[in-house]
Amino acid sequence: MSSSIFLVVVFFLLAVSKVEPTMKRSEFPPKVLELADALHSTCLPRSGTDEESINKVIDGEFTDEPKIKAYMQCLMDESELVDENGELIMDLIIPLTPPKIFDEALKNTKFCDGERKEVKERTDKAFVFFKCIYGKNPDTFIFF
Repeated sequence: MSSSIFLVVVFFLLAVSKVEPTMKRSEFPPKVLELADALHSTCLPRSGTDEESINKVIDGEFTDEPKIKAYMQCLMDESELVDENGELIMDLIIPLTPPKIFDEALKNTKFCDGERKEVKERTDKAFVFFKCIYGKNPDTFIFF
């Protein structure tokens, strides 16, 4: 598994786990920030969304809008955390989950993955997943 995939999985685990209150950007290691910036730089133009829409999601405002859903899907695709059908690849997440947060991270991920199972469109699956993660604990929701 490449180091960039590892960093994305670690970043993803922070988003789905109750570890500590929301982390400030300055608290992330430089490599994670570089990867987050690269994903953002790739997905922003690809999706056609804008910073305002992304900031609304960060603040918990989930508007059912095609461009933000495309952005969410792009983040998941580019991080390689989903397969070609848009299904989460748990095998990438489980082995990298630190023991201290394993139970909570696995519980949140499985719950929110279950919430998106009946959804047909990939962008809708991503939207439902991120919205669910926010709903489980907005204090640990990380979106960039």
